Amino acid sequence: MQTLGLSAESQRSDGRLKSIFWPTVQNAWDVDSLGRQGFWICLITAAFQLVVSLFTGSPILILIGTMPALAFLIGCMGVRQNNWPAAAMVFALFFVGLLYSMAIGRFPGILAIIAAGILLSNVRAAFLASEWRPAGEEEDKPTRFNETLGDKLADQLPTKAWPLLQIPFFALTAVLLLLSLFILAQRFGIVPNAGVPQQ
Repeated sequence: MQTLGLSAESQRSDGRLKSIFWPTVQNAWDVDSLGRQGFWICLITAAFQLVVSLFTGSPILILIGTMPALAFLIGCMGVRQNNWPAAAMVFALFFVGLLYSMAIGRFPGILAIIAAGILLSNVRAAFLASEWRPAGEEEDKPTRFNETLGDKLADQLPTKAWPLLQIPFFALTAVLLLLSLFILAQRFGIVPNAGVPQQ
């Protein structure tokens, strides 16, 4: 397939690193590739978030940690469908988490900073992909496959699940962001901490 020019990889206009950190959209293969790439980045972030929360040991912290992981998991489907507000919400949730880490005196590691940069790049990629229009109806488009588990996850699941889950996703993410911002504001003393006597 590669020699016949039928593979999406052969028709991508950017190299792998450029498509991760500064993507461009010139054809339908770029749109498909960026959606697929964004899906896997958000899915990996969700898995990492879940693993970190599971190692806290406290049932309450595990429950609290699974909420952002769930938001990242559903958000990856929105990113795959080129929904840039979903990509923006995923980035905002991750970024507020980084701000909280810094507020409690833990500087984020290099991997967290790289992940934030990639999630921000995802917002740009999803926006460019959502705005791209083919030159004509007859223009060739990449096929969404259904052969491997990866195909089923990245190509088939988002088309079926995202229309049903997008409203719960935006509601969950909005609540998580508001709570995170409120906790952050308390940490910085912008909002008084309830139950703590003021001096």
